[in-house]
Amino acid sequence: MEYNSSAVSGNTSTIRILNPRPEHHSIPLTEASQPSSPRSSPLPSPPGSPSESISSLPSVGSSFFFSSAAASPPHSKPHSDHARESTQGLIIPSLTLPEALPRPTPYGKTLGDVRLLVIGDGAEDHTLVSSLLLDDNEDVVDIGTWDETSDGFVLRASTDWIEQRDAHGLEKFEPSRNFEIVTSHRVQSNASSVLAMIQSPFHSLLEIVDRRCQPSVALANLIASPWTPLYTALIILSASGPSTVEDNLIDTLAPHIPVVVLRYGPDRTQFPSRPHMSSFRPSSAIALRNGLFCSPETLSSLRYEAAERFLRWREVERAVENLGASHRETMHCISEKVHRWDKAKWEAEWELRFSQDVATRAGEGDVTERPDRGIRLPVPCVDPLHISSLVSFSLSFLDPIKALLRKRTSEFLEKLSDGEVRVALLGSFCIGLGLGLMIR
Repeated sequence: MEYNSSAVSGNTSTIRILNPRPEHHSIPLTEASQPSSPRSSPLPSPPGSPSESISSLPSVGSSFFFSSAAASPPHSKPHSDHARESTQGLIIPSLTLPEALPRPTPYGKTLGDVRLLVIGDGAEDHTLVSSLLLDDNEDVVDIGTWDETSDGFVLRASTDWIEQRDAHGLEKFEPSRNFEIVTSHRVQSNASSVLAMIQSPFHSLLEIVDRRCQPSVALANLIASPWTPLYTALIILSASGPSTVEDNLIDTLAPHIPVVVLRYGPDRTQFPSRPHMSSFRPSSAIALRNGLFCSPETLSSLRYEAAERFLRWREVERAVENLGASHRETMHCISEKVHRWDKAKWEAEWELRFSQDVATRAGEGDVTERPDRGIRLPVPCVDPLHISSLVSFSLSFLDPIKALLRKRTSEFLEKLSDGEVRVALLGSFCIGLGLGLMIR
C-alpha cells in the first residue's frame, strides 16, 4: 500500500515537472483537455475520455501559419534518475502542425479579380501559359489545376488568402482564386466562339445595370472596379509575325475587349499594332507579368478599357432594341389600320357617298347650264394625201417591172444569138405569114 502511494505521488510530481503551470491556473486531475488547433482556444474533451490522461499545450497564434518552419513541441529533460524510471510508462502526445503558408505581397493583397482570355498558337500549351504568368511569381501564393470546360480550359490562381471560420469557431485560410486564365479551343478558325465568350459576362452585367442609366464617369468607375465580371484583357500568344488570320481576329475582337499581342518565338520583332488595340503593349513576358501584377496603373487602364468597350456594346444593343421596338409599334399600327379589301363593302360605301354628293350638289342651286348648240352630224373628212399615196404606190412597181423586162430581153437576145434559134424563128415567121395570107 505504501509502494502504490509513493508511485502515484512520483507520477504526479513528474507530470508537474514536465508541464509547469502557475498555481492559480492549475487544472484538477479529473479534467481532461485536448490539443488546441491553430488560432483557436482549447475545446472541452469529449465524454468518455480517460480521466488519467493529462495534456497541456500552449495555443498557437495565427502568425504561425505564415512562418518559415514549423516548431516542435518542447520536451523537458528529467531532473533525476528516479523521475526517468517513474515516467517510462507515460505517453507524451505530439502535435503535427500544418505547413507554413506563403505570405502575400502588398501587390497581391490589392490586386483584385483578374480574368485573362488567352488564345493563339501558344494557348494550347498550358505549361507555357503557366510559366509566362504564374511560375516563380512571388505575388502568387497558390496555383490550382487546369479544369476543362465546354469552351476550353481554365486555371485559377491566388494572390491572397481568405480567412474563414468553421462551425466550431476555428480559423482557417482558403485561397482567394482571384486570378483566372481561360483558353479557348480552335480560335484561329472560329472567332465567333471567342466573341461569344467575351460577351457572356456582358449579358450578365447588362441585367444588373439599370437600363435608364446613361453612360457616365460614375458608371464607368463602377464597371471598372477590381471585382467586375468582365474579362480584363485578351492575350494573343503568337510564335510568328502578323498574318492575315491574326489581323482579322484582332479587327473582330478589339472593339469588345483590350487586345494584347505577345510574341514568344525566336523572332520577337516589334510590328505596328492594329487599330483599337490596348494601350498596354508589352515587349516580353516579364513586361507582361510586371504590368499585370506590379503595376496598378496598367491594370487599372486595362479595366477602364474593358469598361469602355462594354458601355459601347451596351449603347449599340440599346439602339438596336429601340429601333426594333419602334418598328414593331409601327407595324402594329399599320396592321390595325389596314383591313382586308371587301368589294361589296366598298361598292356600298361608294354608292352612299355618291348619292350624298349628288344630293348636296343639287341643293346648292348654282349649277352652271351650258348652251344647247344642237346636234351636228360629223362631216366626213377627205384625206388629201390619199390619191398621192395611191399614185406613189403604183409608181413603186415600175422599178421591178423594168428590171424584169431587162432580164427577159437579155435572155431573149442571148437565145437569139444562136444560129439554130434564128433559123427556127425565121421559119416560124414565114409559116405564120403564109397562113395569114391563105386565110385572107
